[in-house]
Amino acid sequence: MGTKLTLKQRILVGFVLAVAFFLVLGSNLVDRRHFSTIQKTIASIHDDRVMVQDYIYQLRNFLHDREVEVLKKENIGNRNERDGQITVILNNFAETELTRDEAAFFKRLQQQFSGLGSYNSLSEQSESQEGDKSKILEHIHSTKKTLDALEEIQIEESGHLTQVSEKSLSVNKMLSNLEIGFIIIIGVSMFMLVFQPIKTLYPIH
Repeated sequence: MGTKLTLKQRILVGFVLAVAFFLVLGSNLVDRRHFSTIQKTIASIHDDRVMVQDYIYQLRNFLHDREVEVLKKENIGNRNERDGQITVILNNFAETELTRDEAAFFKRLQQQFSGLGSYNSLSEQSESQEGDKSKILEHIHSTKKTLDALEEIQIEESGHLTQVSEKSLSVNKMLSNLEIGFIIIIGVSMFMLVFQPIKTLYPIH
């Protein structure tokens, strides 16, 4: 002889199913948000930090070559080609996501490289302009300090982005565990509502 659930039990079953549906939907939306955050931070670590480290390395090499030119009074490579490469690197640097402090240091760096380009090669200077040697070396040293500051920012920001990713992963893991727990509770509740003994269901014949 079959049994039917009472109206109250049907309402409870519907409520449990609705809770399960919204739980799965809400969890999915939260998971997507956290995965999106992780994807963005990983992309930012590569595009805005790792690549910038490479830009800084290349700019430091250009400064080293310029320093050698000053000390040895000889040209190393094609100056026009090198200046063009520096411009490309600075333009690529400018397109990355800069923090407030980083933007300030980068603006200073642009001005410093612009100022460095205004100096003529020492090999082309007359004896009366030999005193500019110390000025150029001082300018190069100042530019290197700006690169050092920018490099420190890359390290700090990389660490910050890594922490954000790890936090999102931890929250996502915690929510997944909670979701499993709630699903188990809901499953047990559904089982008790549907399959509990007939004498407690007050069946309708």
